Amino acid sequence: MFSRLSSKKILLLFVLAFYYALIGYKLLRLGVHGDGVEYASVARNLAEGVGTFWKPYLDDWLHPVFHEHPPLVFWIQSWFFRIFGNGPYLEALYGFFLGFLILLGTGILWLQVRRDSSYPPLGSWWPLLLLVPMPIFTYILPINRLANTWMLLALVAVYLSYLSAVKSNLNFLYSILAGSAIYAGFIAKGPVAFFSFAVPILAWVSRLSNFSRAVTVTLIALLTFAVMMLTTFLFYPDSIEFWERFWQAQVMASLKSERGAVSPHWHIWERWIAEMIVPFLIAGVFMLVFKVRPRELRFNRQALFFFLIAFAASAPFMISSRQHGRYILHSFPLYVLCLAFITESIAIRIEAALTQKKKLRLGAAVMALIFLAAGPTGMLVRKNHVARRQPFYYDIYLQQIKLPERTTVSGCPKDMIYHDWLFADMQRFYRNSMSPRMGNDYLIIDKNSDCQVPEGYERINREPTVKYWMYKKVQKSTQRISND
Repeated sequence: MFSRLSSKKILLLFVLAFYYALIGYKLLRLGVHGDGVEYASVARNLAEGVGTFWKPYLDDWLHPVFHEHPPLVFWIQSWFFRIFGNGPYLEALYGFFLGFLILLGTGILWLQVRRDSSYPPLGSWWPLLLLVPMPIFTYILPINRLANTWMLLALVAVYLSYLSAVKSNLNFLYSILAGSAIYAGFIAKGPVAFFSFAVPILAWVSRLSNFSRAVTVTLIALLTFAVMMLTTFLFYPDSIEFWERFWQAQVMASLKSERGAVSPHWHIWERWIAEMIVPFLIAGVFMLVFKVRPRELRFNRQALFFFLIAFAASAPFMISSRQHGRYILHSFPLYVLCLAFITESIAIRIEAALTQKKKLRLGAAVMALIFLAAGPTGMLVRKNHVARRQPFYYDIYLQQIKLPERTTVSGCPKDMIYHDWLFADMQRFYRNSMSPRMGNDYLIIDKNSDCQVPEGYERINREPTVKYWMYKKVQKSTQRISND
């Protein structure tokens, strides 16, 4: 079977199987990051008609209107819920699917730039091999962070902006599409999407485009963006209120360092080094194995182009007081593409070796099959492993407690609701809101707290429990019978 496949296809299969092996065991876990559960709840509610695009709904107590992030990512993920239902692993599988699209987008961008530069054919497997093993890549995809969808949208915007700058025909159309893609990124992640406006100018700086075309297509993209925003304000007045609230809740609070953890200004540089050292090491190992000389590496125009874009995408966060590795996630495929162009001679040597040596081809194919088997094996072995927030899963969810939907559950103490992410888990798995106000039909307390259970409640979860006791209000008629 493998004798019919080219070296490029075998290597691509190897990389995709490697991706599956690295991420597979994380896909059927429970207890992913609390933010990811929160975002999945908003998307699921939108899929069920609870909330609207510009007024997304999380719960009745904390966020009746969710202004914390722009709504496009929730709307996109809501289609996943519409199609596949409301399974407990859906957000992780969504991230897995996104990962394939991100790899596809990275590969297309690599091949497009090579064709436009009249470079010899070289498989897209090389930049993908450098990207997949990066720790943040397979860590963040299954936990449903907004940065996952944003990374794909950023690649689309960069690709269309690049086409507008280098294609002499249809550049007007590509400019409009680029402006539209940047607007999509803006209503998915906010002002961070604006870096793509710089792509045509950076193409000129890298000598991949001429100045007049770069300026023209940038102006067209800016005009397209402005028209789309004004049209949205005109036809969807709720969007104006949304952006006003978002600006105060996110942008201004971030500028004042009132929101999120403030880390040292070198934190993102440290994260960048910790992540990028992996593709550098991979390239270095293959360089030694296949005896590629240092002088065969080239920092060419294409490498400069991708470096400049990646730096434009990540630089604002490197000087911000809010420092986290995921903030520059969208720049990593671009940094990797820069490295891939520098080290393309290594990839050429690998492809040639596989073409000439059947044993090497067979070895790569066998490893691909092993990785393909490791993916589903890891999924089954780690199914329902509770990664975080064990009290909710062991004390409530895995006890298969049944609750009415779209109701409010009391919680005590108040801090437990937010700090334990109980509001997110109860909304995601039961469609219920949490409230510190007592007197609702259901009550959850921290068994180690000083909270008192009011009269008229009976315990509904069983021991052993980690932290929570859950109670249900008993009907008066039931109480009289029990008293008799």
